[in-house]
Amino acid sequence: MTPIPSSIVQAICQIKVTVDAVAKSQRNAHGGYNFASTDDIYAAVTRKMGEVGLVLIVLEDKCEIKRVEKTDKGGQVVTSQWGHFEFSFVLATTSDTWTDARSMRTLFIQITGPQSFQSAQSYAEKAYLRSLFKLPTGDMDLDSMPQADSEDDQIALAGGRKRKSSAEGKRDGSVKVFNEIRAAISSAINPEMLRHIRENYAEEWATMAPAWANTLDEDYGVKMDELQGAAA
Repeated sequence: MTPIPSSIVQAICQIKVTVDAVAKSQRNAHGGYNFASTDDIYAAVTRKMGEVGLVLIVLEDKCEIKRVEKTDKGGQVVTSQWGHFEFSFVLATTSDTWTDARSMRTLFIQITGPQSFQSAQSYAEKAYLRSLFKLPTGDMDLDSMPQADSEDDQIALAGGRKRKSSAEGKRDGSVKVFNEIRAAISSAINPEMLRHIRENYAEEWATMAPAWANTLDEDYGVKMDELQGAAA
């Protein structure tokens, strides 16, 4: 790793000792908590970065669009577009410039319009600034989420439903969704897409019959090992 120039280190430290807690102007209705938006973070640090002469440049290194098909509850095939984005970051003062190949963020989000592309960059920059300056933003972390001893108890704790039996799954058409998920897993081209397939089908996955869910878990694990091995 290339050493970070002292002028950049000093600028970061000066900002850290002067930034107060970031205002939390937005609310996550699903999670029930307030959080700091990208604009809140800009408001907290942009002026201070200017005062110490520190500049952050965001570079878009990758933008790859992937079409994903999913059958809805009415049996219709719905096509969605997902974007795989990679952003890297450059820090600079009047005397030094620094970056590193690992100074980056990767996102895989659904494309719903032109605003999705700007949202991807804003989110990546927010995450980087929050990490760089250790900003308290109010975002939920794993320790604050309710925990249970078993998967079914966790589903119930989160307000979800119990798993179906195999017979119920065959009667209500879940077997079609099961095969659809397996096909989506098989077609994943990178680990990020695979993770988002699981997120996209989270509700259906959580209520699959245990034997079916185990099969999906095995498919997911094998595919993840394959993709991570190819990327190594």
